[in-house]
Amino acid sequence: MSAQTAIEILDSMFDLFKQMGSGIALDLQWLAIARRLQQVRAEVVWSADLAFVATKLKAHAAHYATTYQPHGGSERIRKANADTLDKVVAHYSILRAHLEQQVPAS
Repeated sequence: MSAQTAIEILDSMFDLFKQMGSGIALDLQWLAIARRLQQVRAEVVWSADLAFVATKLKAHAAHYATTYQPHGGSERIRKANADTLDKVVAHYSILRAHLEQQVPAS
């Protein structure tokens, strides 16, 4: 088990967030996030805190995928999409911080 490997897997999600932000294949992006979270789980000691944050991350990603609207020039819709995606990224950051605590000091 390697927390460093788990962090690398988690960091690979950033490309998915960019693709989600452009509205491309949102369902596929959500599934890829869920798959990568399972890979992360296989790499680290999975605590209740990690499970909670990972569940929140998946839920916010699913919410984004289901509520995304093409903005069509509307600043209000663009901002709503961005705010929702920011919540996904915030939970990613929290999960990453928890994983960093498992990396042994060198």
